[in-house]
Amino acid sequence: MSDIIKVKKIAGTDVEPTILASHAARTCYAADVPELGETIDVENRLFKTGHHTTLEHNYYTFNIDGIPVSSVVFGLHLTAPFYNTDQRSGRFSKMYDNPDMAAIKNTLKTYHPEVSDYNINAACDFIENGLDVYAKNKNRVTELARDAIHRERPYASEKYVEQNAPKFAQEQLRMFVSMIAPTALDYTIDLATLFTLYRTAWTTEMRDAVNQMAELAMRDDPKIKYMFDSAKQAPVHNYVSKFFASENYRGIKTRPEFTLLDYKYDDKMFVENKSPDMADTLQFHPRYMNNSLMYVDSKIHVDAGATMGQDQRHRSIQRSEPQFTGYFYLPPLLNAAGLEKDADKFMNMYYSLMADTFSRGMILAVTPYGAMVEYNKHANLNALMHEQGKRTCWCAQEAIYHISCDLRRDLGQFIGQNAKLMKYLTPPCLSMGKCPEGPRCCGRDIINDKINGYFKQRQI
Repeated sequence: MSDIIKVKKIAGTDVEPTILASHAARTCYAADVPELGETIDVENRLFKTGHHTTLEHNYYTFNIDGIPVSSVVFGLHLTAPFYNTDQRSGRFSKMYDNPDMAAIKNTLKTYHPEVSDYNINAACDFIENGLDVYAKNKNRVTELARDAIHRERPYASEKYVEQNAPKFAQEQLRMFVSMIAPTALDYTIDLATLFTLYRTAWTTEMRDAVNQMAELAMRDDPKIKYMFDSAKQAPVHNYVSKFFASENYRGIKTRPEFTLLDYKYDDKMFVENKSPDMADTLQFHPRYMNNSLMYVDSKIHVDAGATMGQDQRHRSIQRSEPQFTGYFYLPPLLNAAGLEKDADKFMNMYYSLMADTFSRGMILAVTPYGAMVEYNKHANLNALMHEQGKRTCWCAQEAIYHISCDLRRDLGQFIGQNAKLMKYLTPPCLSMGKCPEGPRCCGRDIINDKINGYFKQRQI
């Protein structure tokens, strides 16, 4: 294990796993509630036989610091829906304005010892090129963001403008930043998820983090050591090459792409959510169960770091594996700043690494935020309403918002603009008549904007 990624156990279930799993199992097969503390042979009767729901009662919360963003987006958050996480916002990363290239080089050498010094230096040159574009254009793009706020959000205060113009500039300029950037997160998982991730971690950085989590769990509860058999860990990196649909740079996209693939909707079957409660009851109350039998299937083509990273927050939506397409996403402010040539140079450098003797794991680790991926999504209507109510809001990042608007537009062409579902594919300010964000209100003209105005193009 390295000292780059630092994992601390900060909370956990206060009953040891063997006792709690035994109680859960004995409860299933007893007329009376068993005493807590009476144990059974958990290893042979539960673990080896696959009765793992009994092991999901134990939870651990870890703080993970120093892990690359790429190992979160393409690792911890990629597939498993069985976690809760809160991650440091990108705007608080030290990577952008004060990058420690010596530490970055050490990270690459530590996790990718099979790569030559020559190629590690080439990767660092690529990373520095992107950071140089970021630094040289930060002030200019910030001014463009100020202009866009005044134009698009007429009720935004000057305090809002000064606070958010640098944020919007950073959000879009990070397309040029490598996802080797370290981040931190609180990560809560149950025991069954932990030992499954231990066996399946597919990158060296992810494996380091998961192994540290396992060590901390075993240190507190030595009786569970049999669950973490290193001989059963899958080989790292072997799967990563499947992420690259293209190993060549193909060009720039100035807008994310959305394709509606399929849907199932019955207006008579659909049950509206009329609760004013901010708690999302859609996945909990039985009156909404039939909504889960209807769905929307789509394909999206978006930047990997910002948009796919945000998209992963909606864990009730199913996704296919992402594949890099060879394109780079140039957001509106960067397009207005004329950064096409910088983007071409940057991405040619990235894809030239493919021709060298890099492992695909290292290519994945240094992926820029703006490298585009394509994947399919399957959302039942309850999950879709939850997602769209947040992602059509102007507090959502620009690319996420535009994907959501495209979904609403294309679906409406088939089910009709008057379908009951449509009014739930809207931001809260439209459906509720007021903004619930308080001082974070975006400043748009919610009074005079009619329905079409709510789904217009944005630069920020």
